[in-house]
Amino acid sequence: MAPCVVLLPLLLAGLISFQPIGAIVRGETDRSRKLTFPFAVSLQLADDDRSHFCGGTHLGEGWILTAAHCIISLKKGNLTQIFAQIGGHNLNDSSADRYPIVETHILRSYNPVTMVGDIAMLRAALPIAHKFQSDPQAPLRLPDDSYHTAINGEQCYIFGYGSDSYDGPISRSLHYGTVLALDLDSCIGMMGAVVAPPPDSGMFCAIGRSDACKGDSGGGYVCRGPFSTQFVLRGIISYGVGCGAPGTPGVYTDVGYYLQHYPIGTIIGFA
Repeated sequence: MAPCVVLLPLLLAGLISFQPIGAIVRGETDRSRKLTFPFAVSLQLADDDRSHFCGGTHLGEGWILTAAHCIISLKKGNLTQIFAQIGGHNLNDSSADRYPIVETHILRSYNPVTMVGDIAMLRAALPIAHKFQSDPQAPLRLPDDSYHTAINGEQCYIFGYGSDSYDGPISRSLHYGTVLALDLDSCIGMMGAVVAPPPDSGMFCAIGRSDACKGDSGGGYVCRGPFSTQFVLRGIISYGVGCGAPGTPGVYTDVGYYLQHYPIGTIIGFA
C-alpha cells in the first residue's frame, strides 16, 4: 500500500473510499440452528430502538473483540451509550443477553487512514468474574502463536447483522457466509495496491460467495476443521470497497498477529 502521505490526499479527494463494512451480502441466517454462533455480538446504542451499529465476538466472561473504527469516536464520550447483545440470532430476541460496556481498549498504533491495527477490546458488565480466558471446551477459542489466517482444510465464516446493500436497512437476523483467505499478491491484484493492506501489517484479505456490508464491521472471521466443533477466531471484519462487489475481497484484522505482538490477556499495547 502507498504511504499515508500519498493515501490521505486520495481519500480527501474522494478518489477511493474505505468503507467500514456491515450485513453479510448473499449470506444465510442461522434460524435452522445447523450452524450457530453463540459468541456473536451486536453493539448497540443506548436508545429506545437499541440501534445496532457494529458487530463483535464474545471471548468469554464479558470480553469482546471488535474493530477499533467502530468505537473510536464513542470512546471519547460516555461509555453508558454502548450496550452489547451477546448471543441470540435476532435483534428482536428479548431473551438475548444485553449488557452495558464498561471498558474500551483501542490499540495505540491504530491508523484510521490505512486501517492498520483495526482492533479493539471491550468489557461488558456481566454478573460474573471479569477474568480473561479461552476455554478449550468452549465453542470458540483464540488462535495459537502460528497466527496463520487459515489452515488447510478449514472452513471459514463471517457473521453479522449488517445490511444486504450499502444503503439498505440493518438486518434483524444474524446472517453468515463462507469466505476464503487470499494471499497478498492476489488481494493487490483485485483491490489495487492503494486499497489492499500493506505487507506484514497484521491485516489480510478474504473473498467468497458472501461478503460483509454496512453494520458487519467488528464481527468475527472464524474457522474450524472438518472434524472439529470448535471455531477459531482468526479475524475481525475491518473494511472493503462496496458490498458484495464481484471479484472484490474484504479486509480483516489478523487476530493471531495481534495476540502475538500485544498479549490481550494483559492489555499490553492497548489504550
